[in-house]
Amino acid sequence: MQRFLWYLLLAPLVFMACKSSPAAIEPMGEAAAFAADFDEEELILDHLTVSQELYDFTFTEVKHFVDNLNTTIRRKDYSGWKDALSDGLFTHFSSPEFLAKASESNLLRSRKIILKTPNDYFINVVVPSRSNSRVDEIEFTAHNTVKVFYLEKLEKKTENNAVVTETRRLRLYELEKSGDSWKIID
Repeated sequence: MQRFLWYLLLAPLVFMACKSSPAAIEPMGEAAAFAADFDEEELILDHLTVSQELYDFTFTEVKHFVDNLNTTIRRKDYSGWKDALSDGLFTHFSSPEFLAKASESNLLRSRKIILKTPNDYFINVVVPSRSNSRVDEIEFTAHNTVKVFYLEKLEKKTENNAVVTETRRLRLYELEKSGDSWKIID
């Protein structure tokens, strides 16, 4: 429950990071007051702080892994993609419940696609959405686990026709390193 409360606490902060208007600053006071009710120990985020050298080394490794994975996905190499997944994640993607729920997406329903196998999921969901992924940031969640992010820049026109660029931080993968190899765990 406390973990869920964290997300409620961080929601206004994430919203503020995406907005540039002064009105977005007001929720900060409420979030700070809410956060003051917790012990410092409870306010630890889901990520770890690491040295710049470890970050840079891991970032390079992860970027290389994702670049190779993109090539595998672009070639529609199901076996190569499957090898990049942890056993648990592949089992999840193989479950009839997951495939049925994924089939309910608006895009797949509009194309009358029903996913029956993990290969169907790979061809109809992964290939179109992940073949050109880009690693912009990583975040350590454990000494051998990182979240991989892509920063999407969106340009919007304001009411007075000024162009404002907003950046959204999109999570691509969560990876775990075992030995010398990375696996996708989420």
